[in-house]
Amino acid sequence: MLNKSFSIRNLFFWGIILVLNCSANAQGLTGIILSPPDTNRGLPVMKALQRRASTRQFDTTNLNQQDLSDLLWAANGINRPQSGKRTAPSALNAQDIDVYVVLKKGIYLYNAADHTLQPVVKGDHRQLFAGRNPEEQIAPVICLLVSDLSRFPTGDESMHMVWAAEDAGIVSQNISLFCASVGLATRPRANMPVEIVRQLLNLKKSQQPMLNQPVCYNPDRLHPD
Repeated sequence: MLNKSFSIRNLFFWGIILVLNCSANAQGLTGIILSPPDTNRGLPVMKALQRRASTRQFDTTNLNQQDLSDLLWAANGINRPQSGKRTAPSALNAQDIDVYVVLKKGIYLYNAADHTLQPVVKGDHRQLFAGRNPEEQIAPVICLLVSDLSRFPTGDESMHMVWAAEDAGIVSQNISLFCASVGLATRPRANMPVEIVRQLLNLKKSQQPMLNQPVCYNPDRLHPD
């Protein structure tokens, strides 16, 4: 069900954009090979917890590639290559959460296996995730967390949704702690026009958008240590 805060005018506008963009899809949008994650950076966990906070002010400066690489690896990257297991646990190790990365030039899917971004849709669609205040500054990166319920090997639909919510929350907290640790700003949000997002990304019925999380630089919270 679409969020009521999203006006009919906005729905009409984005419906037109969808028609225009879906035909072109990801044409002209190339994949991105991310830098290896820097696992030596950032504050200790207790310091990061002390600094963790949700922001409502977003800087529009693009994240550099190392910051983007480290952010995605921290969110849900592979930290045990031998087993393929992730930085974020998941129910039954279903690894149901996919991280879509919404940038100014397009939307990508984070491929944890080879630490790359795969092109999905060309164009700037960040305004879809502007929240209840469409006039606020748009963050340069928005992480969209999507659960694929079909990856759960057992359980009914209601249980799948519980697991999906838990798993999305864990990935979201990874993002928040990483941002607190390195001086970035973020805020988890559930507000978004779900059906429009589903159509834009051509999601399967089993794929459920759960949360979106804008990420940006925050000069006021950069730390010298």
